[in-house]
Parts: sequence; structure tokens; C-alpha cells
Amino acid sequence: FNNTSFYPSKVDLQSSLTIYNASSSLYTLQVMTWVALLIPVVLAYIIYVWKSMDSRKMSLADLGGRSSY
Repeated sequence: FNNTSFYPSKVDLQSSLTIYNASSSLYTLQVMTWVALLIPVVLAYIIYVWKSMDSRKMSLADLGGRSSY
């Protein structure tokens, strides 16, 4: 990108915001990539568990047992 500033400073051109100094470090970008890939997996698991627990309605026998609170 030839160190081109995309938000130039009016006071000091050397202090302008460039793509290089606005981006995160390589480690942070890698962690953010893994998190972005894992979020849909976690959401799919939550939806799967929610639907599997909600598939059977509770009966009166479920409510009357000693283990129910």
C-alpha cells in the first residue's frame, strides 16, 4: 500500500493513520480468525441442545416425582 495514509493528519503528515499502523498484530488477527470460525459452531451446538431439550413436553408425571423441584 506504499504507506499511503487513509486518514491524513493536518498537523504532522508523519502521524497520519495508515493501513499498516491501524491494523492489529499477526497474533491478534490469527486469534480473531479462530474465534470467528468457532462462533458458528458454538451457536449450532446451542441450537441443537435447545431443540433436543425442547422436543419433549413435560407431563404431570415429570412434575410429581421426588426429584422435581
